Amino acid sequence: MSYDWNNLLPYFYFLLCVIRLWCSLLPGYIHPDEFFQSPEIMGEDVLGFEVYRPWEFEQSPQCRSIVIPALTIGLPFKILKTLNAWDPRFDFSDVISSRSIFLTERLSFFCLSFVIDYTAYTIANSYYPRNTFRSLLVFASSYVLLIFHTRSFSNAVESIILALCIVVYVKGSTPSVPHKRKQDDRSSVPERFCSTYAFILGSLAALGCFTRITFILYAFPLGLAFLHHVFIAERIQQKSWLEKLTELIPACLGLVFTTVVCVLIDSLYFGTLSITLGNELLTKEHLLALLINPMRFLEIGWKGELIFTPLNNFIYNIDTRNLTEHGLHPRYLHIVNFVLLFGPLVLLTMKDLNASYHCKRFMAKRKYKTEPRFLLPLLIPVIIVPSDKLQKLPKPFWVAWAIFNLIFVMIYGLLHQAGIIPTIQKLQFQAIGFRNCEEFDGCVQCDVGRRFIRPVRNSSETFVTNIIFYKTYMPPRHLFGYPKTWRSTNIQLNIYDLAGGSIQSLEKLISKQVAPKRNSVEAYKTRYITFQQRLSGNVTLRQYERTLLVTPSTTDLSLLFSDRSKSSWEQNNQNDSGDNNFELILTDQHWPHLNLDQLDNVFTNGMFLNVYALVRE
Repeated sequence: MSYDWNNLLPYFYFLLCVIRLWCSLLPGYIHPDEFFQSPEIMGEDVLGFEVYRPWEFEQSPQCRSIVIPALTIGLPFKILKTLNAWDPRFDFSDVISSRSIFLTERLSFFCLSFVIDYTAYTIANSYYPRNTFRSLLVFASSYVLLIFHTRSFSNAVESIILALCIVVYVKGSTPSVPHKRKQDDRSSVPERFCSTYAFILGSLAALGCFTRITFILYAFPLGLAFLHHVFIAERIQQKSWLEKLTELIPACLGLVFTTVVCVLIDSLYFGTLSITLGNELLTKEHLLALLINPMRFLEIGWKGELIFTPLNNFIYNIDTRNLTEHGLHPRYLHIVNFVLLFGPLVLLTMKDLNASYHCKRFMAKRKYKTEPRFLLPLLIPVIIVPSDKLQKLPKPFWVAWAIFNLIFVMIYGLLHQAGIIPTIQKLQFQAIGFRNCEEFDGCVQCDVGRRFIRPVRNSSETFVTNIIFYKTYMPPRHLFGYPKTWRSTNIQLNIYDLAGGSIQSLEKLISKQVAPKRNSVEAYKTRYITFQQRLSGNVTLRQYERTLLVTPSTTDLSLLFSDRSKSSWEQNNQNDSGDNNFELILTDQHWPHLNLDQLDNVFTNGMFLNVYALVRE
C-alpha cells in the first residue's frame, strides 16, 4: 500500500522553518559585508557604539543609501535599546551585551526571509498549483535561504525586494480568481493593471535601486514584461494611448515618490541638505512652534544640495581603477558561483533561462567584482522556472539536493570564520565587564563579571584593553558594545585589525605594548584578567594595559620569537618594563574556526581561533 507523501509536506515545511531559525543563530561568518553594510552603521547611529564605518558611507559623495540599513537593522536596534532601558536586569542601560545585539540582527533577517516564502508560495500557486508545496519546500531547504538570507546582507534585501516586485506584477496582471484556465481564455486576463499594484511596483523598484545598483539589471526583464503588459499585450489593442498611459502613471508616481523620499533622507543624513525655518536650522524645538502657529509652515525652506547615492555608486563602479582596489575576479566565476549557490537545480534551470543568460553575458562583460552573494536575487526564478518538473524528479536528485545543501550549511553556518563572534562575546565582558581590581605582584588583577561596570571620568587609574586581530575577517566593532562616550573615562578599548598583514606589522604593533609577568597571568588565567602598569612621567595618572592577540591556530607565529623580534621589543619597551622577554600564552580558544585561506594547515594545526595574552618572563 502506497503512502501519500503530499499530506506530510506542510510538516516538512514547518521542520525546515525550525532549521532556518537554528541556522540564523549559527556563528558562521560568510563575509564582512554582512556586518559592515548595515549593523556596524546602525550600531553607531542607534546604539552609540564605537564602530568602523565602511568607505561607502564615509567618502564624498557617499555611495550607499542609509534607508535600507535604517529599516532592516536600525529599527530592531531601536527596539532593543528601548527594551534595554526598561529592563532593570541589565543594570546599566548604556551598554547592551554582544549576544543580544547579534541575536537582534540575525532574528531580524530571519523574519524578513519569510517574505521569500510568501512570494514563492504566491507565484507557484498562480502558475503551478499542483506543485505549490513542492516548490516551497525547495525554497525552504536551499542553503541560500537558510544561510545567506538570514544574514544582514544588502544582497538579501535586494533579493526580497525583487521577489516582492514579481509577486506584485503577478497579482496586478492576473485575475484574483481562477488560476486553472486555458491559454486562450481572454476572460482570465484583467482589463487593466491595478493602479494600487502599479504604484507599489514603482515604489519597490525605486527602493530596490537604493538598496543596490545591480537591482536594475535583475529587475530589467520584469520592467520589460510590465511595459509589454501595458502597451503591447493583446488585451489593450483596442485602447487609446491615453488609456494605456493611465496604467503606467501610477507606477511612475510610485517610482518618483519613493525616489524623492530616499533622496531627502540620504541628503539629510549625510548633511548635504539642511531644512530651515526662516533663517534658522529646523530643530525639535521648532516643531511645537509650528503646531501652535501653522502659518509658519510657509517659512520652511532648505539649503545645501541633494545627494543621489545610486548614481554615485554607479559612477564609482564604472571606474576600473576603483574596482581594482577592491579586487577583480575572472568572468567565469559568474558561472562557478551560480553552480555553488544552486547546485543540482542548475541542470533544470539553465535550459529555461535563455533571456537571463544573455543578460548575465552582458554583466560578465563588465569587470565587476563577483561573489556568490551577488546572485542571491536569482533564487526565485531559479526555483520557480522548473517547478512543473519537480513532481517527476527521481529520488537521486532529491538525495543530491539534500547532501549539497547540508554541506554548505555546515561550511558557511558552522565552520567558516565561526570563532570570531563567540570570541567577541567573551572578550566584551573582559574589556568592559571586569571589577574588584587589586594590586598583585606589580600588576593589577580583576574579576570578570557578567554585568558591565560603570566607568569613571577623571579617575587616577585608567584600564586599557588592546585586542589585535590577525589573519581573520574584520571584527565587527559594534559587537564589542563600547560606547563612544566612554573615550573620556577610565575604561579604554582599542581594536586593531591587521587582517592578512605581514608578521612584521604584527611585530611592530606588539613591540609598542606593555605586558605583565608570565607567572602572574598563567597561574590565574582562568579566574582573573591581569593588567600591567605603563610607566610614564605622569605620577597623578596610572595607566594599566592588557594586550590580547586573536588569530587562527593555522597562523605561524614562530617568527615572533626570533632574535630580531626580541631585540625590537626590548628597544621599544625599555622604559615600560624592566624584563622584556615577551611571549604569548594561550588563554582561550574556540572550535570550530575554518580559515579557507590556510586550508593546507588545517589538518596539522586544527580549526581553532586562539586568544593569546602578551606576557613577559
